[in-house]
Amino acid sequence: MQQFFAQNPQYFSSLLKKLISGLCIVCCSANSASANIVIKQAEIYKIRNQVDINFGRKPNWYKAKPGDMLAPRDSVRTGANSRADILFNEGSLVRTGAGTTFRFPSGKRSFELTSGAALIMIRPEQGESTINTPEAKIVSQGTALFVQHNPESSSSLIGVLTNSPAGLVEVSSADGNITLKLQAGQFVSIVHGVMGLVEHFVLPMFYETVELAAGLGMNPEELEAMLAKEPTEVQATIRAVQAEAIDPLQNQLAWLQGFCKLRVETENISPLLQLLGIRVSGTNFNLEIPDTDLSVIPFRSLDGIAWLGEYCQGSQPLPELETDDQQPKN
Repeated sequence: MQQFFAQNPQYFSSLLKKLISGLCIVCCSANSASANIVIKQAEIYKIRNQVDINFGRKPNWYKAKPGDMLAPRDSVRTGANSRADILFNEGSLVRTGAGTTFRFPSGKRSFELTSGAALIMIRPEQGESTINTPEAKIVSQGTALFVQHNPESSSSLIGVLTNSPAGLVEVSSADGNITLKLQAGQFVSIVHGVMGLVEHFVLPMFYETVELAAGLGMNPEELEAMLAKEPTEVQATIRAVQAEAIDPLQNQLAWLQGFCKLRVETENISPLLQLLGIRVSGTNFNLEIPDTDLSVIPFRSLDGIAWLGEYCQGSQPLPELETDDQQPKN
């Protein structure tokens, strides 16, 4: 065989070019397929309290029930203390909180949120997704993120829970004049078209207090117990997204371990506040978590720092998540 190729170099060169070309076509086709996934339908598989459906932007709303199917341009609306979990045909999972209006247009994966809050889980390597609010346009590459919009204050909040190897989440103002990128553990607000600063939020606190994020920050035992109650496709999505949520969460937990070694007490927290650029005298900390669907507490805020102090003073050790390379303790 080697002698044949040595005697026929042109044939070998032609064969090699065809092989490389074929591999390129296969790779490009695979990338194109994942980038152009079309959402055809969705199922409301879980409901709590008041949930309504609007079909094709018609005038009337109808009471929803588990198992109802949605087509492009249909909308879902939740009432007070209500929730709807929606599973899409390609595996994306959307959990909508109270007071939310959510819909998806026809075509490539795209979602619209005009009020309320939604936590969106998109399986890794599923290509580009677009989420729109009246104040923001968000482009992600297969990740988990949360979006909140308040029409009364014309404000949107976008936060990211996982990092995608395909790229960071891009957030633009509605007019497209400003665009920035977010990684896991960061959020940004847009109010009346004005983009705020990128800030970090406390991931362990988020998973501890936000019901919509159930499953993403759990230890393996709790996760398996929760998944046992979910449909197979939902299990697959949560497992895939949770696998990407572990690293950002563990990075913050490692940071918290170092923070807690400072032995920050309530009595001597004022110097720490000054180091962080917060000037406060005689402040009483309120550790009560607001009763909202999305509790996004920045590290730099008083609530965030107070929560960290309380976290370090607690008798329980910081939670740990198991990884494949975790070594047993002797």
